[in-house]
Amino acid sequence: MESNAREELSTAERALPDPVLSFGVGDIPVGNVGFRNDPDSAKMIGASQEIPNPGVRRARSARERSEAAAVSAQFSYRLASLKAELIAALSEKRRAKEQIAFAEMQLKKYGQLQELLRGDIEAGRPLYYRLSQVDVERADVERMIVALRSSLTQTDAALIDLVGETSDLAPPAMPLTPWDGGALALHATRIADAGVDIAKAGVREGKAAFGPNFGVNFTYMQRQDGIGPSGDPFAGDDWFAAGVSVSVPLWAPKSQSPRLRAARARQSGAELSYQAVYRDVTQRLTSLTAEHGAAERNIVVFDQKAKALDETISALRRNYEAGNGDYAQVLDAEIGQLALLSQLAAERANAVALAAQFNSELVTP
Repeated sequence: MESNAREELSTAERALPDPVLSFGVGDIPVGNVGFRNDPDSAKMIGASQEIPNPGVRRARSARERSEAAAVSAQFSYRLASLKAELIAALSEKRRAKEQIAFAEMQLKKYGQLQELLRGDIEAGRPLYYRLSQVDVERADVERMIVALRSSLTQTDAALIDLVGETSDLAPPAMPLTPWDGGALALHATRIADAGVDIAKAGVREGKAAFGPNFGVNFTYMQRQDGIGPSGDPFAGDDWFAAGVSVSVPLWAPKSQSPRLRAARARQSGAELSYQAVYRDVTQRLTSLTAEHGAAERNIVVFDQKAKALDETISALRRNYEAGNGDYAQVLDAEIGQLALLSQLAAERANAVALAAQFNSELVTP
């Protein structure tokens, strides 16, 4: 995963570069090659180690850790969004199947009503207008079934894209997750907060860049006894040399200073982006809460109306059986109840989808 890669890079940024080993010879006379012919001739072995600015290394390590946190937050957000999409798709599929079932029941009721009206017309009752009206209403229901089946096909395609199969699982119960208004309880603001940390690490790196880079080196020179060009013997004492290097920020006004100003500008931009993201998500959650509340209220209203229609249908049926009513009234009431139940199914699916979308914005344990 990218997050793990960033963590590894964070560790790498704190490390020192590899040391350098060197081997060689020095002060060898060209005309009389050898280590015993000149007192300055020597075999040499050396080692050097660069020590880049410790503050810069720490800042870069912190930046990579923040990058890892940002990637992890993005992954969590995407996973939550996909979960919400899956729940919404399952809810949409259940809605479409329920509405198709209600619509097919409506068609049967319309068929019964048409037969009843034709019988009344043959009996001399002038009900042509009602028969034409039923034909139009039935055609509307048939078109709705076609649209619902198309929607069901699209939902199955979405489920295949999400989980690899057309699942018929029922969506889980989906209440709104409580939110206390905390910014870091939101996926989007966690990502933005990681962006602020990245920018802050850039500022720390810019400040640390004014400090020096270091280096150490050591050279050991082995000399041998010999006779010099004058014929005098010399002792081959070994020598060594050691040194420390320190960089000087001589060109800071044109190098480190502009980089620091750029880093501070990025930090300001990241902080403004964080605030904008929080406002945007807060507004979106407020809207989702209102829409979910409206859907829940509609569910209660439709459920109450459906129960009231049960009583109405029972009363109409009793009147008809007692010879005091028309069976067409019973069928009309049943058709109306089926339409109401279809609306109720739509509101339930809408409430589940809204709750899933709301919850996907929140960080959950």
